[in-house]
Amino acid sequence: PVSALTGEGIEAMKDFIFDNLHFMSIYLKPQGQEADLIEPLIVKNTSTVRDVCVKLHRDFVRRFRYARVKGPSAKFDWQRVGLDHLLKDEDLLTIIIRK
Repeated sequence: PVSALTGEGIEAMKDFIFDNLHFMSIYLKPQGQEADLIEPLIVKNTSTVRDVCVKLHRDFVRRFRYARVKGPSAKFDWQRVGLDHLLKDEDLLTIIIRK
């Protein structure tokens, strides 16, 4: 049961909706800085590095050099990947672009 009055079941309902909309959380780590583990980027669970670049800034794809990934989609920590790399939930991502 879910109740707006008592708040009962609200968190479970949020989790259910999130899971069934097929979203995932990607954590961004700007180059040379700490990863933002507080506020993830929410993207579709079929997202690639290219999709994240498009979502962040329109020039990121054009200026893209490579990305580094740590997490479930990487074969090893901070694997160097390209635009077509398929991300997984809870990945940490650093995008390297040309100046």
